[in-house]
Order: sequence, then structure tokens, then C-alpha cells
Amino acid sequence: MSALSVKNLTVSFHSREGRSVAVDGISFDLKEGEILGIVGESGSGKSVTCYSLLGLIPCPPGKVDSGSALFQGQDLLNLSEKELRKVRGKKISMIFQDPMTSLNPYMTIGNQIIESICIHEKLSKKDARQRAIESLIEVGINDAESRIDSYPHEYSGGMRQRVMIAMALATKPDLLIADEPTTALDVTIQAQIIDLLADIQKKHNLSIVFITHDLAVIHKIAHQIIVMEKGLIVERGEPKSLFESPKHPYTQKLIAAIPTTGKLVENASTDQFLLEVKNLHTTFRDNSGPFWNRKLKEVKAVNNVSLTLKQGEIVGLVGESGSGKSTLGRSIMRLVNAESGEVFIEGINLLSLKDNDLKDARRNFQMIFQDPYASLNPRMTVFDTLAEPLLLHKLADKTNLAEKINILMDEVGLDRRFVRKYPHEFSGGQRQRVAIARAVALRPKLIIADEPVSALDVTIQSQVLDLLLRLTKQYQLTMLFISHDLSVVRYLCDRVAVMKSGQLVEVEDTEKLYNDPQHPYSKQLLSAIPRIE
Repeated sequence: MSALSVKNLTVSFHSREGRSVAVDGISFDLKEGEILGIVGESGSGKSVTCYSLLGLIPCPPGKVDSGSALFQGQDLLNLSEKELRKVRGKKISMIFQDPMTSLNPYMTIGNQIIESICIHEKLSKKDARQRAIESLIEVGINDAESRIDSYPHEYSGGMRQRVMIAMALATKPDLLIADEPTTALDVTIQAQIIDLLADIQKKHNLSIVFITHDLAVIHKIAHQIIVMEKGLIVERGEPKSLFESPKHPYTQKLIAAIPTTGKLVENASTDQFLLEVKNLHTTFRDNSGPFWNRKLKEVKAVNNVSLTLKQGEIVGLVGESGSGKSTLGRSIMRLVNAESGEVFIEGINLLSLKDNDLKDARRNFQMIFQDPYASLNPRMTVFDTLAEPLLLHKLADKTNLAEKINILMDEVGLDRRFVRKYPHEFSGGQRQRVAIARAVALRPKLIIADEPVSALDVTIQSQVLDLLLRLTKQYQLTMLFISHDLSVVRYLCDRVAVMKSGQLVEVEDTEKLYNDPQHPYSKQLLSAIPRIE
């Protein structure tokens, strides 16, 4: 029996440029107690499909042009807003991609779950609180009775996602829609969330729509998969048959883009050390509590770390959120002040440099950040963004500036016509290419890349990784590549450094570490990688 039956759904958006069809006459059925995976790149229409069923697309500019969506004898597309509210959150719940933007930062976790329960059920606040605690316990929140009064910022990314799942389950829905619920999570946390959803689905006989761009994730959890491209369903089937013999070229392209092997070509690294980090310590201090009883908390984010990078080498730095890997990268870059230790680039101790000397030295080391939308100035065009470092370090003047910027655009695979566009006019992958162009503009000797592909689709991720490989080879760049995706690290890096609780627990050649990890934590990380058998 079908829990949800969608027929001929068409959704379009209207703008000054005209009408754009996001979902083009698609049909699918979700059986009771099953998990349906919807996969595709950004812009394929997978999220719009599910949002339109619950009346969550803005109208205008969005419009459901045609179709039906039968759920428990009702056509969701014909319900009024008042009728939809009775279904939304009660019978159909949703888990959004980014829990930090979905949760209210001014309300405790408990009050947010209690609010959703009380809207849909006639329970006292005491009973609703008890239901909320039970939901938190079910999703694996330790010490739920006290943690229920914490605020979202006091939880880690994985814990916030568990809270979103608890909130979705608190009203005991029949259908759950999960929109990219594991996208930016560590492999170990991602594995936990997938297992949690699978267990909850079996326990409550839930029907789940699981939206993702990660085929390795959906392969593990779904009963049926539909593949979407440009608003159309191009292929559907069971995971085993779909992955063993994909029929459509787009499905084949998505599967081929999953990094599954090690590096095909070794970097031409030398025996000369470009970067030497010695006994680096970085500590964060926090005065918390009421003003009459302040307590000093100290967190050793980087604890006595020593690491070397040879010229032309790519070293991966892996670990879970909170392991200290990003802080290590920022400490090397002097974006975070280290407490003690030494950081040498070609024999110069960066930690001893000040003011103009540090500014001049920065030409030799650049950073690519995780979120290009946050790291690029929204008020500057691509031209201005790329011109700034070139002019600051006097590598170009007004006579040759345009030519140098055009060459940079060519190098990162962006059309020269885009040079006067602003960041918001680009896709995520294109924005990351702009950030890479800015980083290589000065022809630095060292690049620190902090999770540069974590939120990208597999095909875009593959393109950006190949771009980084090509640029490192072309300009003999040395790179510290920070990531929680161990498949990506294996594809890109010569050596891997594993970080846990502020310390390096293992540093080894990539293939040797993947085939024979020595430290228990390395084994735990590798065992959590989602694999397609």
C-alpha cells in the first residue's frame, strides 16, 4: 500500500528572465514502511519536489502548475494553508539540511520540541516535556533530562542533527522527509545518523523520503532510489540493480564521480621540507558563568603538534569535528594565535613575524575556506576579488591586471564573461572555483585547504579535486588538505595525518594507512566510510 503517491507533478518559478521549470511532470510512489532515496545534483529539483508537497516553496515566485500528491486519502496539493498545518509537523515531519539555521538560537532545545508537540496535541507542558525527553533519549542524546535545557550553540553538529530528528519524531508522524541530513557531517557521525534513521524506521514502521547527493549514503539505507536530473526522473530502481547496472548516462556519471581509489599519479615532491611545524600549542580560554562566579575554561585545541610537508606534497589532515584540525590550519596561517611552538616556511619562523614582515610573507601561504559564500565579499565582483591580492602585493598594475585575471579565470575553468558577476550569482561549485583562483593568484608556495569540497555534489566535488590536483602539479604547490571525507583524502593526498583531541595520533603514507591503520581511532574513521559494495 502506498504511503505517498505523486502523479505528474510540475513546479515552476517565475522571474524577470521568464519561467523556469524546476520539476517537470514527475511521478513516484512511496510504500508504507519503506525508504525512498531521491538523488541528484544541486538544481536537479529533488528538494523542490518535497518542499512543494508541504507548501514550503514561496509563492510567488514558485508555483505548482499541475499534479497530485495523495497522502492518507488527501491530495496535499489541494489543501488550504490551514489544512496543511494540521498535516505538516504532525503526520508529515521534515528534517532540514542545516540544523543550525533551522533551530531557533534564542530558545532552548526543550522549548522548541515542546512547542511542536503542543501545537499538534492537547498535552500539558509537563507531559510534553516528558515526551521531548523521551524523543531525545531515543535519538541517542546522553543525559537528556539536563541537556534538554541547553541552547543549539551548545551542541555539536551531529548532536544538533539528532535534535532535529527528535523534534521530527516527537509528534509520531507517519511520513518523514529528510533533506540532506548528513551532508556536512563527519564520517563517523554520518554513519551514526544513518544507522539511527534506519533503526527508527524499523521501530515505528515509518515511511521516509531521503534526499541526498551522496550515492554511497543512499545505497546503504534506501529500499528504492529515483535519480533526478533537471527536474526529470531519469532512472529508478532498487539500490543493488541500480548500482550494479545503471542504465542512464547521468546515473553512470554520478556513480563514476564517487572517489573510490587512491591517487592515479604521484606528486613530484622533493626531499626538501617547505613547512615544518614544531611543538605547536593553541589554547582557547572562556570565562563563563554569572559575573559573581566566573569560571575559566581552557580547551587545548592544538596540543604539542609537530608536522612536516615536503615541497610539492599534498598531506591530508583528517579527524572528527572538534579534533583541532581547522585550528591547526589557522594557527599555521596566523589566523589564530598559537600559544607556543614554531612554524617554519622555508626556514622562516612565521610565529616571530610582525606587521609588514608578516604581510609580505603571506604571499607565500594562502587558504581556501570551507564556505566560499562566507569567505568571499558579497559586495565585490569576481574581478575585484581577484584584483585585490594582485595589487596589494604588486604583482600586477592597471596595464596588465585584466589580462592576469582572465588567465586566472581560464585556469580554474570559469568563463571570462563571469568576471563582473557577484558571488550570489554563482553556484556553490563556481564560488569555490573563485576562492581557489584567489588563493593561487599570488602563486603561493603553500596552500591550506579547509574542507573545500565538503558541501559540494559528487560531480562538482570531483571537478574541484581534479582542478586542485592540476594546479598543484602545474605550479609545484604544497598543500595541507583538511577534510573529514576519507575517500576524498585518499584520492588526493600523498600522506595522511590523523588528528584526535588536539593531537596527531598517526601520520603515514596514504595507501599504507588505508590498508593497514595502526591507531584504533584511524581504524574507527576508516570503518565508518560509506562504501558501495
